[in-house]
Amino acid sequence: MKVCIISNGEFKDSDYFRKIIGKCDAVICADGGANIAYKLGIVPNYIVGDLDSADAQIIDYYLQKGVSIEKYPTMKDETDSQLATIKAIEIGANEIVYLATIGSRFDHSLANLSLLLYLVKRKIKGKILSEKNEIYLIDDFIELEGKIGDVVSLIPYSIDVSGIYTEGLFYPLSGQDMSLEMPYGISNVFTKNKIKIKINGGYLLVIKSKD
Repeated sequence: MKVCIISNGEFKDSDYFRKIIGKCDAVICADGGANIAYKLGIVPNYIVGDLDSADAQIIDYYLQKGVSIEKYPTMKDETDSQLATIKAIEIGANEIVYLATIGSRFDHSLANLSLLLYLVKRKIKGKILSEKNEIYLIDDFIELEGKIGDVVSLIPYSIDVSGIYTEGLFYPLSGQDMSLEMPYGISNVFTKNKIKIKINGGYLLVIKSKD
């Protein structure tokens, strides 16, 4: 099951969001993500969180639509996006797509990267998408499609990443290591329509971006 989680971060392109959501089997809003779903005309399957960011009238609207709403105390350890992730796994997700999960709050954006680590450790596919970025975290292998000239960056998410191999990139890697303190994988470029990245150890962020 492919689940889309809508958080309360940056949201600009309605058509882009609707296209991504339309390919998912279920939608979960993390608190204020309900506001975004409402603007998109989307009825989610679940809304979870402390509801301090969601508009009360929108919550009432979704209650009338039969949406399952799970309210948590404001004083809690988990973020709303973490709670949504746990819910997605509970309902059987084997792939999770995050929307509006990065934004102007850098602390939230940084913390939300850990959601990908949470999924990797449970062998669940995950990615964070925005109009400008596709963010993946790998501990083994990934293939990505794109156009020649597309930009992709490789950034360690562990102290060290060992044995990095790539295919289809302008700056190739053939078994090199990379450290968190000195990443050198920024702004590589697609030379083929499909690229492959493999690592032997550690965790590696793979970020496909456009300006």
